[in-house]
Amino acid sequence: MQDLYLAAFARHNRAVSKRREFARAWGKYIDVHPWDIDVRNVDPSTLEILAVTREPAPAELALIFSEWLAALRAALDNGLYALAAATSGQNPPPQAERLQYPVCSTPEEFKKQAKRLTSLPEHVIEALEKSQPYQSPYGPESNLTYWIHELARKDRHRTLHVGLGRVDEHRIRVAAPPGVEIEFDTSVKPYSQIEGELVVARLTANRPIHPHEIKADLRGVAIAPEIQAWAGFTLNGASQTLQDRMIYTEIFVRNHLENMAVMGAAVPPDGFKTFDPSQPADGAA
Repeated sequence: MQDLYLAAFARHNRAVSKRREFARAWGKYIDVHPWDIDVRNVDPSTLEILAVTREPAPAELALIFSEWLAALRAALDNGLYALAAATSGQNPPPQAERLQYPVCSTPEEFKKQAKRLTSLPEHVIEALEKSQPYQSPYGPESNLTYWIHELARKDRHRTLHVGLGRVDEHRIRVAAPPGVEIEFDTSVKPYSQIEGELVVARLTANRPIHPHEIKADLRGVAIAPEIQAWAGFTLNGASQTLQDRMIYTEIFVRNHLENMAVMGAAVPPDGFKTFDPSQPADGAA
């Protein structure tokens, strides 16, 4: 059944190539400088500096992200199919049409999904339950498998995920007229996505001031890609860039595939990368 595992890992490798394609497409998008800078009065002495979307992210980004999601979700399903074939010694395995890698947010949901897995050995079902999102100490939404399932489901059945820009670095310089003192509002922390426009700085002058009197240099503001539906995700309480999230998710899925390979007495085509199979306690990421 080694060939079935090869197909599952090939799906995973396809996702890796799609992430790199996504990065190249993002680079082409920002090369056209799709954001403008606007300076507006909040009151006569207070100004806000905003990043304003002039050119929305192209549909190509959403399509590539869709393909990345689909490849990872399919890799999990293909890995489970390979495991079912390996443990049964049959291809197709018993009840093949019912097999789907379970991703559950509650124990009750897993019990329902487990009815589709009755052809698998009990120890496999137990291992699958241990990896479920509801087992995560920070809740199911802190689990990357949860996000692969949710994002892929919405992508398939609803619409493509919207690509956005996200402020990842924030260093703004301003030049005020002679004799004018300004103070930045330190409560403005715009490390978030730009949905239409985003306030990146707010400053107050010691006299009424017009936007044309201020020169703003935003070359220290770095804008990275973001996916709207995934923008609020945190890992262990900390925000991650989209690039890091995608890489971590690939590692997480790879770990699941390698665990299913071990249970099916198979070896990944390029070996084990997320744990040492000679150390059983190392199997779970």
